[in-house]
Amino acid sequence: MRSLTADITILGNGPVAHSLVLALKQTSLNILMVDTFPLQQPRPVHSERTVALALGSRRILSHLGVQMPLHDAAAIETVQITQQGLSGRVRLEQQLLEAPEQRLGEVAGLNTLQSALALPLAQCSTLQQEAAGPLESMQWFPDRLQLDWPDLRVDTALAVVADGGHGGLARLAALQRMGWDHNRHAIVATVTPREALPGIAFEHFQESGPLAFLPIGQQQLSIVWSLRPSAASQMLDLSDFAFLEALNRQRPPHLPLLTGVGPRSVYPLFFQRLWAQPSQRLALVGNAAQTLHPLAGQGYNLGLRDVITLAALLREAAAARQDPGARRLLEDYSRIRRRDRLETIAFTEAMNRLFSSPRLPLRFARAAALALLEQSTFGKRELAARLAGIRLPAGSSIPDLMWESVHVH
Repeated sequence: MRSLTADITILGNGPVAHSLVLALKQTSLNILMVDTFPLQQPRPVHSERTVALALGSRRILSHLGVQMPLHDAAAIETVQITQQGLSGRVRLEQQLLEAPEQRLGEVAGLNTLQSALALPLAQCSTLQQEAAGPLESMQWFPDRLQLDWPDLRVDTALAVVADGGHGGLARLAALQRMGWDHNRHAIVATVTPREALPGIAFEHFQESGPLAFLPIGQQQLSIVWSLRPSAASQMLDLSDFAFLEALNRQRPPHLPLLTGVGPRSVYPLFFQRLWAQPSQRLALVGNAAQTLHPLAGQGYNLGLRDVITLAALLREAAAARQDPGARRLLEDYSRIRRRDRLETIAFTEAMNRLFSSPRLPLRFARAAALALLEQSTFGKRELAARLAGIRLPAGSSIPDLMWESVHVH
């Protein structure tokens, strides 16, 4: 069995894990990143999966050395919010933010984001990478954490869990958990409208859940369609022509007829929040800490704010030659991230539940609320700034993030 030591061991090999490495590249910390994906299992190809990058995330990635804009990324300049069967809409437009980038965010392919992160990652001299598969056991000692695989043992001061919540760490570390199944599956596909509508994203609420259309390159749209599991299965089995027919019947107002569709995939929707005790020398980031409904596209954006906060605390500890896995540091990380996480979770869960209820009084109440919001420039500006990640809750910003006055307020 090989043995390695590290100041920080990152469990995971996705965009959140890579972002953390980039945020720590200027430190003297010895960083080990371990890919925990099963070694004998074919890695899925996410050619149809996209990532919605909020404006605040775009700025953070640029600061971390990622070349922006991403290749073939499509700007989101307007978000239109509607509900099925009732008139009225809310339009959140980039002019509300008065941002120099003239966008609320952008959409890129998941593989495109991975490739963009890989370029500056290759220049991180303090990074060591291993592909070890799922972690088998862990042991705690006063000054370190011992991580074991069949052929590898790692002693580390801090383990950062960035595996998307799929690596079995919840059981091994006896993490605390809160969550539930939405009893919905999301169909993901790329569709082509008859007429291009560049820069416009649609969030259309239905009884089955939200139906989102996000602009991507080549004047196409990426859809995330929330359906009951049986309905999602039926939609996957349809021919392209029949699928487009069904989708066109459900499309939101002002969206042109859809004439083409690419490969379709499906995944289950659920909410999960995991957390460790500060004494466990574990920090959870991204989907490993919270798995959200894809409504509003906040998953990676919330995870990136986890990463940048944890990295700032670790840089401060490294400068003072303090223990990166100290209880006080992990308590500070949890405290700083708490409100931003809880507000984002509450927003996505409340919107999903409220807008999917078929009760008539609620439907009219939602229509009235959308009409009122559309008339309130202040309300729309606040909502747009929050979704764009440039106005965070009090207590969720730390001085290290204030690179420029426009980054985080």
